[in-house]
Parts: sequence; structure tokens; C-alpha cells
Amino acid sequence: MNVIQQHAAALLDSVARWNEVTILAKLRYQAELAPDFSLMDWLKNDELALSRYLRFLLSPDETHGQSALFLKGFLSLIEKSGHDSPITTGGSHHKVRVDYEVTIENRRKIDLLMTSSEGFIAIENKPWAADQENQLRDYALWLNKCERPWKLIYLCNQDPGEWTLPANTPEVLKQHILTISWHEIVEWLSECLLRVRAGAVRIFIESLIKYINQSINGEFTMDNSRELSEIIRKDSHSIESAFMIFNQMNEVRSDLFKEFISDLKASFINHPFTIEVSDGDLSKRGANFYIPLSLDGNYSLCWEFEYTGYYGLFFGISGVSLIEGQSAKIAAAMSEIFPHTQGKSSEYWSWWSRGLDLQGKNRIPRDWGNDGAVWAKLRERDADSIFAATREAILAVHEKLDMDLLR
Repeated sequence: MNVIQQHAAALLDSVARWNEVTILAKLRYQAELAPDFSLMDWLKNDELALSRYLRFLLSPDETHGQSALFLKGFLSLIEKSGHDSPITTGGSHHKVRVDYEVTIENRRKIDLLMTSSEGFIAIENKPWAADQENQLRDYALWLNKCERPWKLIYLCNQDPGEWTLPANTPEVLKQHILTISWHEIVEWLSECLLRVRAGAVRIFIESLIKYINQSINGEFTMDNSRELSEIIRKDSHSIESAFMIFNQMNEVRSDLFKEFISDLKASFINHPFTIEVSDGDLSKRGANFYIPLSLDGNYSLCWEFEYTGYYGLFFGISGVSLIEGQSAKIAAAMSEIFPHTQGKSSEYWSWWSRGLDLQGKNRIPRDWGNDGAVWAKLRERDADSIFAATREAILAVHEKLDMDLLR
């Protein structure tokens, strides 16, 4: 072990001791403070739900009771971006209508549409999902036909690409399109939070901020991070060691994931199926592990991360049947096996669910990301582990699903 490795080991030892003290402190005040509780863990938190939450906040007459507080703050984001808002910050806020999932031409759906007598503001909500071809251009063309001032907001942590906004899009349309990041959304919510008077609404906003930071902005938030920062900044050796450890974390997560899959495979060595892993970087969107269920490879029992960075885990039967009604039969069979989940069907999945636990105990987290507690738990093999819950799901499908449905 060289000198820098010795310093890194010493830093890890210091952080481990600090973490032990933190855990003990949490246990002492758990009943009063519930520091690990998050409201968003128990509410819907997909892209559609986020659009609904934004619609709720941006509507002055909604039950949050804060009048135009959130709307005024949001409109100021447009002005900070160097654009003029087509909806002004005067006294007409209560006449603003906010709708979500608005269907327009070509069966397109605008995530959020703010309408007033002055003009329109459309919002394309992109926390994770991939863009559709020409999507922003089509929205802009539709808005431009409405013959009122308009803006189109691309709500994303990166600018739109040519796939959704082609380079040949007329400049007269492009000048009305702006990007607002989710980091700016957090700033907006945080500023509004200072003036929110209702306690229940404050709790909702605080939970929403925490969720956006962790699941969209990729920030792992700790209430006592200042203390940890001081440990890392203690001296130059600690700082250098911290960055060396940080640069190794992608490999560590990949190794832990591969170890988990290897042990799963070993536990089923006497069963007539095998567990496969998708090719490429396991941290990328769409990374998955699966068990082929049909000889033609059409159907698999699959666990997949919906978003980059090990976020948005869901599972189900991938593949659909061309025979009318067959996918519905598969979905019904899976819903009977997994009664605690809320399964759905889609274009590429006969049945899928974000409820990952056969027993409904939430033993398998959806978002792994940078949460060290999840990655540490990945190595556990007891009855309450991720490993045990995954094995139970595999065995349930193997033993209870009529495989003739997949032929």
C-alpha cells in the first residue's frame, strides 16, 4: 500500500466512525424528527406526476392557498433567462389557466400549458425521458398558429438536441424557445418556500425539492453534510484521498452490481433458466438484467433502470404478443402473482410495475444512484435484503406463471 492509499484508508476510517455516530444520533431522535422520511417515497413521482405537481403549484386558485406566489416566481425565471413573459406579473394572475397533458395536432401532448388572455406558456417536462423526433418543433408550430404571444419552455438539465428541435427550425420559432433547468426549479421552489405560510404546503415543497435534487439533479443530500465536509477538508492528504475515492465510485458500483448478479446466478444453478445482463455501461439508461422466458427471445422477466445513474428501477415481462388479447392474459396472470403491485402494459412490455416487492415491503429501492445505504444493502443476503426480494420474484414467476402464455 503506497502513501496515498494509506491516506485514503485513513480517510475512509474517519468517515466510517463519523457515520456510526450519525446513525446513533438518528436512532436517538428518530421518533421526534424522522430524518429519513420522504413524502415523495409514498406519492407518485414519475414524469406525469411531476407535471401534475407543477400544475398544482402554478395555479393561483388551487388548494395550496398561496395565491399567485408560485406563478409569479416561475414567470420571473423566464425573465431571468432574457425572455419576455407572454403572461405578465400584473393583477391578472387569477385568470391564468394551467392544464397538463394537453393533446394537440398529430396526437402530440404538451405536458403543461398556461393560458391567459395575454398569451400562452407551454412547458415540455423532461426530467429523464428521451425526446421524441421533432417534438419541440411541432409544439412551436402549433403555438405559433394560436396568434397570441407565446413561449415554449424546455424543462431539462440540458439544451434540446437536433432530434427534437432540428437545425432547420425557423428562427422565428426558435426565438420563443428557452431552457429552464431543474436546478433553477429548485431555486424557484426554495425562494417560494420562504414565503409559504401553510405548514402542510411547506412539507410538500420541502419533499419535492429533496426529490428533484436526488432523483433528477443527481445530488445525494445529507442534513449533516457540513460535518463530513470538514473531515474531508482537514488537510491536503484528505482532500486528495477524497477525490481518489470519488473517482473510483463508478467502478465500485459496477462491481457491486456484477457481484449481486453473479450470486443470483449461483443461487439458481439447479434451475432451468439463466440470468443475463445487458451489454455496455450498467449505469446508462435502459441497463437491465433479465431471464429469457421464451425460445425465440421475445419474452423476458426483466429488471430495468429507466434513467441514467441507476435510477427508476422497474420490472416485468418484456415483449408483447402479436396475437390479439394475449398480452392482456399475460398482464392478468402477472397481476395475480404480484397482487401488491400496480402493473401496467405498454408498447414493449406485456406487464411492468414499479412495485418491486412480492410481499409489498419495499425491500427493493427504485433509486440506487449515489445512496450508499442501497449499495451496502446489495451485499446482504438475509430475508429483508434486495437479494431475497429479487429471488422471491423470480421463483414466483417460475412456479406460478403459465409458460404456455408466452408461446
